[in-house]
Amino acid sequence: MILVTTGRNPTQATRRLSSELARYLPGTTKLVRGKLSLRQITDHLAAAGITRLVLVYRGAHGPGQIELMRLEGNELKRVPPTIFIQNIEFTPPGRGRSVVKVDSVTVGSQQLLPLAKALSNFLDLPLTGGSPSDFKYSLHLSCGRRGAARPILSLPGGEANGLKLTVKELEW
Repeated sequence: MILVTTGRNPTQATRRLSSELARYLPGTTKLVRGKLSLRQITDHLAAAGITRLVLVYRGAHGPGQIELMRLEGNELKRVPPTIFIQNIEFTPPGRGRSVVKVDSVTVGSQQLLPLAKALSNFLDLPLTGGSPSDFKYSLHLSCGRRGAARPILSLPGGEANGLKLTVKELEW
């Protein structure tokens, strides 16, 4: 199980990204953080039997980074990489609002293989080649126009459906 939440004092776009990640990622539940400390979130994870956490932090103009964490014992441990966000294109209103859960991670470029392996491991999803033909929905990683990593939730055949996230930087 994975818990998705925001950092303190999130922007509207940060809350929306948190909601969309919870909608697309398998085995996730969303927590409205409010004034909960990380210690209180850790206690909530332990009590609920949840072992993984996705934290969406705000940046200067919206979501700034995504932090992956794992509960080990009674402590949260960072799982590399930290994803720094450059740009987000949300699902257009009224489209794709049904519950869609990703069932694989696909990668379109060898340079993105380390990121794809890390996400596949953290999300507990199979990593496949460039074609998601055996799976209904995939988190697809491809290179943007300028070579930037651009994870995209896509349907078979490469048709994008929803969230498009352009990565500014990865911190390993």
